[in-house]
Amino acid sequence: MAVESRTAKRRAGRVRQGIAIVGAGNWGSSLAAGVVAAEIPLLEVVVRKASRRRVGGLATVAWEKAKLDAETLWICVPDGEIAAVAERIAQRRGDLLGQLAIHSSGALTVEALEAARRAGANVAGIAPVFSFPTRERLPLAGVMFAVESPAGAGRKPAALVRKLGGRSIRVSSESKVLYHAAATMASPLLVSALEAAVRTAELAGLSARDAEAVVRVLATATLNNFFEKGAHRSFSGAFARGDAGTVELHLRGLLGHPTLHGVHLALARHAVGSLPVRNGPELVRVLDSFASKRRVRD
Repeated sequence: MAVESRTAKRRAGRVRQGIAIVGAGNWGSSLAAGVVAAEIPLLEVVVRKASRRRVGGLATVAWEKAKLDAETLWICVPDGEIAAVAERIAQRRGDLLGQLAIHSSGALTVEALEAARRAGANVAGIAPVFSFPTRERLPLAGVMFAVESPAGAGRKPAALVRKLGGRSIRVSSESKVLYHAAATMASPLLVSALEAAVRTAELAGLSARDAEAVVRVLATATLNNFFEKGAHRSFSGAFARGDAGTVELHLRGLLGHPTLHGVHLALARHAVGSLPVRNGPELVRVLDSFASKRRVRD
């Protein structure tokens, strides 16, 4: 036991306090700035190929020169690359005892970090509940983070979120993919739904400017109502009134535009099944008739 203890201390001595970020894309850039703002030591920002671009005040470091000896290794690469990056870190370091390996995928579990775990690291998932569409550095104070923290990581992931000024919500490995599906509906697919609405308005002959203005007015009011009054008290229009004929006109008008028709039909089905509609059976009949037409055409 004494030999094991001495070995553990020796290994821990090779770990520097602070964070190393692997990947300097949209999220990695904001994370680096957030780490610096929180006065947490940012030891290195590792990228495939170093450039003159500075991230978090540091020059980026190419893989070949990376030390990867930070107490926290935060992997900020696309989901499909996480496992390979974890494997590469494990191969470079040999053992990762005393280190915490984190990835920021909202969908993948910590299984993607298995190579790092086998090398001795504790592992966790910390995904920002926020949108980072560009490399503009956005402040992390007040941002929510979905935290997947297996037993070995203890309270470190949540404590790290607090240091960054964020608020953590716990997600289990088993249900994480559903959390991410919800987050995707609330952000990128919400953008998709709004863009579909603008496209449909343009099909009606509105200019791009007017189409966007119509969608902006309705969407802004609806979002405000949704979060202030709830889904049921912010639901209106043809479905709430039970105007099956109007719904049929909408779907008939979109028949020549299969993708927009599919979006409209899917959202309509969800509305009839989840929100306070009148004339429900007739609305279902209309939706079913158009679903049948789509199946025949497909």
